[in-house]
Amino acid sequence: MEGDAHKYVDAWYDMMVKIWTDRLAALEIHQTGALERSVRGSNKTFNELDVDMTFTFLEYGIYVERGVGNGYWKGNDGKLRFLSTEYNQRKNNPKHREPKKWFSPSWYISIEVLKNKMADMAGDAFVGAFDNLD
Repeated sequence: MEGDAHKYVDAWYDMMVKIWTDRLAALEIHQTGALERSVRGSNKTFNELDVDMTFTFLEYGIYVERGVGNGYWKGNDGKLRFLSTEYNQRKNNPKHREPKKWFSPSWYISIEVLKNKMADMAGDAFVGAFDNLD
């Protein structure tokens, strides 16, 4: 079971990075592409059925997720004074600062899939241990 679980977790881990970068591209959150390029898995360790995983991305990805950010406050007209007039006109769209859910939906759905698969694998291994008893 250990080998199968490792293979599954490895594939899941890689797929999460792909899902997030694809989601950022689909939402057109790529003025510079820095956020997309920053999404990656940075650490993964196994200890029998316990898996510890770390993913990294630029901190402002959380602000994109929530639709908030530096220079915006309640009642702000949506223009950031330190940016060019052309940029502010393009970004004066009322939907500019709406949350862009690129991270959380994929995370919560995928973590449930991972938990269920790992539970199934652990259950199969447990049952299999009794198949060989004489």
